[in-house]
Amino acid sequence: MLLRNGLVVLPEDTVRLDIRTSGETIVELAEHLVPEPGEHVIDAAGRLVLPGFIDSHVHFREPGATHKEDFASGTRAALAGGVTTILDMPNTQPSTDNREHLAEKKALAAKKAVVDYGLYLGATNSNIEEALAISDQVVALKLYMGSSTGSLLVTEFAPLYRHFSTFPLHKPIVVHAEDEQSLKYFGSLGSKDHNQSRPPLSAQIAVSRALAIAEKTGRALHIAHTTTARELELIQEAKRKGVHVTCEVTPLHLFLNEDDQHHLGNFGKVNPPLRSENDRKALWTYFDTIDTIATDHAPHTRTEKDVPYEQAPSGMPGVQTMLPLLLTAAGEGRVTLNEIVKRCVVNPARIFGLKTKGALEIGKDADIVLVNPNVAYELTNEQMLSKCGWTPFAGWKVKGKIEQVFVRGSLAYENGTCIAEPGSGKPVPIQS
Repeated sequence: MLLRNGLVVLPEDTVRLDIRTSGETIVELAEHLVPEPGEHVIDAAGRLVLPGFIDSHVHFREPGATHKEDFASGTRAALAGGVTTILDMPNTQPSTDNREHLAEKKALAAKKAVVDYGLYLGATNSNIEEALAISDQVVALKLYMGSSTGSLLVTEFAPLYRHFSTFPLHKPIVVHAEDEQSLKYFGSLGSKDHNQSRPPLSAQIAVSRALAIAEKTGRALHIAHTTTARELELIQEAKRKGVHVTCEVTPLHLFLNEDDQHHLGNFGKVNPPLRSENDRKALWTYFDTIDTIATDHAPHTRTEKDVPYEQAPSGMPGVQTMLPLLLTAAGEGRVTLNEIVKRCVVNPARIFGLKTKGALEIGKDADIVLVNPNVAYELTNEQMLSKCGWTPFAGWKVKGKIEQVFVRGSLAYENGTCIAEPGSGKPVPIQS
């Protein structure tokens, strides 16, 4: 295949280049490539050519909660959002916390996924040796320092420290950084304001603790969904000291604040919560400190959300809306396309050891997204391919229409239609 005349978004520059693929791989990038006999040629004039995004934080709910998402619906939503690789979290039913449960989830994904995928292992108080033994089969270890959806939780110092010390030091432990004891205390006060029942202090305590243990053990640490200025100050200082730490932010926290949560009600309830407008702005101020943008796609049905606050589950969908929101922010001058590609493609591939992913480069998988940058439209619930069927961004105006998505050189999505067959997605090769 030959893509011609497109504006190619690279990590450091945006240039007009042609891209040639062979099989599943990019084999040539240059100006004015000449079509070979019989070669399929696509004219990308007037289009942005982006690498397929890597969403390194999704909850596709399989096994155990497939009424609200599964690998088929979740990966179709990913395709529609220009995401060609997903990394799925372990807080399913049962939790992905041992080799048996991991094998079961692999088999489910292999039958249904239409994008490439990697899986996390979940940390427990008792699976320290098991996590080490199967570490080469997963992209990372997920450790919940505070309770959230599911039963995974590690709060005692001994298992926490042993996981940090034992899991391969170069391979990231990804932490949900909210302190459990403070969550219990603030939750007991009875506030129905989610940002008060799970306040910034809970996140700051957990981040400080995780950074201190990571510094002592010398391990790779990735902090999921940072939400406050203070967290990013702590991470920034740790990076200066040489701690091997990276961090993530979600579009939810980049674009929404606690006022939106009040407006959305339970549909805006997420862990960690939407924060103050000052903290939301701080995520943009500290943007250079943020390594990855990932969605924390966590769908729940309308019926599950439409209950009293205390009973409503936390989480919002997002895998289909990340790229349109970020394209719009780039068009408004808040961020460059190159900065987006670094955080949604380059850095996730590096942090999680995805050998064949990472950019539009010779030798990498031909994961390619064609975008018409001039098309403006409105996000609607009806557009969403997630089983939950809603988005907190319904009614938002965005600019930049995803027209075609290629996964490893094969056309998988075109103008609103998923073409890829279930099971066409593959597990990502992982660096050991």
